[in-house]
Amino acid sequence: MKNMYAPIFLFGLFVVSVYFLADSVKKTSSEKFGVLDFKDIDGWLEDDQSLALTAFQISCKKILKYPAIKSFGEFGDAADWQPSCREAMKTKAEDARIFFESSFTPLAFLDQEAGLFTGYYAPVYKGSRERTNKYTAPLYMVPRELQNINLGDFDQSLNGRTIIGEIKNSKFVPFKARKEIDQGALENQNLELVWLETIEQTFFLQIQGSGFIELENGQLVHLGYAERNGRPYRAIGQFLIESGDITREDMSLQTILDWMRQHPEQSNELMWKNPSYVFFVERNSKNPIGSEGVGLTPGRSLAVDRAHIPLGMPIWLNTYEELGVGGSRIIQKSNLKRLMVAQDTGGAIKGQIRGDVYWGIGGRAELKAGPMKDRGTYHVLVPNVVISSIFYRLESRP
Repeated sequence: MKNMYAPIFLFGLFVVSVYFLADSVKKTSSEKFGVLDFKDIDGWLEDDQSLALTAFQISCKKILKYPAIKSFGEFGDAADWQPSCREAMKTKAEDARIFFESSFTPLAFLDQEAGLFTGYYAPVYKGSRERTNKYTAPLYMVPRELQNINLGDFDQSLNGRTIIGEIKNSKFVPFKARKEIDQGALENQNLELVWLETIEQTFFLQIQGSGFIELENGQLVHLGYAERNGRPYRAIGQFLIESGDITREDMSLQTILDWMRQHPEQSNELMWKNPSYVFFVERNSKNPIGSEGVGLTPGRSLAVDRAHIPLGMPIWLNTYEELGVGGSRIIQKSNLKRLMVAQDTGGAIKGQIRGDVYWGIGGRAELKAGPMKDRGTYHVLVPNVVISSIFYRLESRP
């Protein structure tokens, strides 16, 4: 059987390899970063770093279990991070600022432009283990036919890159899109974890990546991200902006929900414009689990693009809101200046300067996450031992 699919995989591997080769010429680390002093970071002295220390300690429990050679990309290996983690585990909350200042060096991206920073949360919906007249919209576990293939098994240079699909008629093809699934493509396979009241609720729980379901007996079920269908993520808010239904200035989770309530006959078609689909697994934890495999801390956990930022890295975030004050004039209102920890990823989180702030569970968190569409930048905090290796190439040039 393996020989039957080998030509297919090799062809796919060739296409993907060409794609990544085109992006393989990148700046060296020494051309990308500049060293900062903590005293020059706007807001550093006003922040409560003990909250970030708590999040970092959670990450460190994971990092300390990594093999020493696990790569942190341009920022060293696990062996470079583990001494700082051991120190972090011994640090008291009142010594958090001293710990970060003595163990890390802040780096700025030299050519960074302001990026987009949004918010997310874990919603709480009412649901049922069984389909009823009230609860008709399913949340699925991972289908058996879905395959997530590590391209590194074929070429080590592609390690960590994956392709998701299924086998049909002896061919590896893209997995079913959202519209197919919503129209019943996964029915009668016993894949339903719970049932919610509306398909809109299942859609937005997938966007957030995890959530809690309150069953009719009062039990609270935590559903976490398990897998995706591999289709590209499309932000439905952008379609509403392009159609003129919602202005860019007014765009938020709440305005999208309002539009769907006012246009129920068009709601499905709007959601189907985003072919990406998320599958879930039931978890025992009280807090949502990020892509790093650790619990998230409200207001201090950040979802990032792991192609640029390794998970577990402390990040100083500086964001602002863009407010219109009449005509075409825009003013910038400072919003977040705080130390975060990269602990999650997301289908919409792509790019060097891009992030999603986790705000917590339920309605109050939704009010913070839904409207957030800040612009901003960040600085990364790197263990002191890594700094010399980052800038070695610059110093060794003739």
